[in-house]
Amino acid sequence: MYSPSSFFLSYFKFMKRLFIVRTPLQLFNAIEAKERFFQENIKNELLIVYGSEKDLEIIKVMLGEQSGWDRIIYQKFYGLSKKTYAWNLRKYFIEKDYLDIFTGMIYHIPLHLMNTLNSKNHWLLDDGNETRLIIKNLNEGIYYQTNRSKKILGINQNVQILKKLKIFTLYDDLSTKHEIIKNDYRVFRSKVRSLAIRKSTSLLIGSNLIGTYILSAEKYLEFLKKFKERNSSVEIWYAPHRYLPKHLLQDIEEIGYKIFSYDTILELAQVQQGWCFEEYTSVRSTAIDTLEVLYGIQGKYISLGQEYFVSIDKWEECMQIWKATNRIIKL
Repeated sequence: MYSPSSFFLSYFKFMKRLFIVRTPLQLFNAIEAKERFFQENIKNELLIVYGSEKDLEIIKVMLGEQSGWDRIIYQKFYGLSKKTYAWNLRKYFIEKDYLDIFTGMIYHIPLHLMNTLNSKNHWLLDDGNETRLIIKNLNEGIYYQTNRSKKILGINQNVQILKKLKIFTLYDDLSTKHEIIKNDYRVFRSKVRSLAIRKSTSLLIGSNLIGTYILSAEKYLEFLKKFKERNSSVEIWYAPHRYLPKHLLQDIEEIGYKIFSYDTILELAQVQQGWCFEEYTSVRSTAIDTLEVLYGIQGKYISLGQEYFVSIDKWEECMQIWKATNRIIKL
């Protein structure tokens, strides 16, 4: 039988949201989601799962500029911690009731917490091209084939819970049965002023491609030389990926690129410098898409031939990204 007291007890159980992030871009999207769905009576907790000290360093810089979290938890995810996280996290989650869980990834810690906490909703946050791959695998049912739980380690990873996943995404071209809410970055855009555009400047956005997509450092430098030669009348800058080796950065500078140095993510770096480049290009970085939404500058993807890639599969994967847009520079 319904009673007002039972209603309020149920309501006050779910007074928290949990945001789980592993990369700086996931944190950027978690901040947008936190503000977009903000309610004064709901606490916002942040769980940072860091797989490298470099990622953690950038995340801490971002957190220095973006406050408003009711609790921040740091969980290392390398070495022995990849096996024992379930035991370590228990002390942080004695109270298990949450209104929402937002996460930029779906395996390991997020999947475990989805199964061990009582949450009404589970949301996927964008993490660049990884989001498209996750949606593809969700649609094809690939994730639902194997229960990833490890009872001896206290890990509960029943993958069936992913069928209830909702998507908070920038990408409005995704086809899926999962509920989608568009992330148009309205909160971030409302807080930043219009930035001036510096004429005759171009920024080539680097990605972590060498050895994983591009065949070798030599092939990558070959591409960069060709691109520089084709755009000799423009001042070209290079935005290095955070994992790019220093010696390779020196080689890129010797080709004639100006190096765009920043200690946060590219989306926030534009605000810090106070101006935007006239053109943005990249082989694979989805910063092309986010920068267009944030600052209104339409970037372009650079398509390369198969000879640059480690395998035909990786080349075809990039081809799918390029085909999804009509903004392509063919090299």
